[in-house]
Amino acid sequence: MADKLAALRSLMSAHSPPLDALVVPSEDYHQSEYVSDRDKRREFISGFTGSAGLALITMHDARLWTDGRYFLQAEKELSDQWKLMRMGEDPAVEIWISENLADAAAIGVDPWCISIDTAQRWERAFAKKQQKLVATSTNLIDQTWKDRPAASVNPVVVQQLEFAGCTVAEKLQDLREKLTQEKANSIVVTALDEVAWLYNIRGSDVSYCPVVHAFAIVTKEAAF
Repeated sequence: MADKLAALRSLMSAHSPPLDALVVPSEDYHQSEYVSDRDKRREFISGFTGSAGLALITMHDARLWTDGRYFLQAEKELSDQWKLMRMGEDPAVEIWISENLADAAAIGVDPWCISIDTAQRWERAFAKKQQKLVATSTNLIDQTWKDRPAASVNPVVVQQLEFAGCTVAEKLQDLREKLTQEKANSIVVTALDEVAWLYNIRGSDVSYCPVVHAFAIVTKEAAF
């Protein structure tokens, strides 16, 4: 574990701009709570295997936030390199950063792994000390994860209409009507369950979740 943190901190120092801290969420590029083995970045760096949590690595500290379901599990799984932060009892990660890191500190995160709402909330907290949220150009965990599992390549199954309830064409028509109401020209669908529902497909790219790794784009004239 210490070797992983040392390698990560080396990448943080070499980043442009250099990072004072790195946030590693549990979520993948689709904001999923349950992710494939390839996307278990927070588990890789921390050793904590619960489905929910967030890791923060600074140059001298490593902390893991998780909720009450996982307090006992995290205590057992985290090494002495890590400090457990209990959600609901300890300060939220953005508050802890704003109170404990230096003025103008640079806090890195892979922008694909957090929502815009989360990013904006963090930026408001960081503004008190002119701290900056930095979108990393690559995922630094991936660069340290030498034996990272390969991407899943599994069959896609078309859901039968008797189970789907509506055809894809009907769903696209309803969605386009909603786009018109919202005065929008297109929509990007990132959540895996929403893609599966919209296109009546199922898969096995994530264990115990019948979804396919995919993004979708729907315009007034086309769907991808």
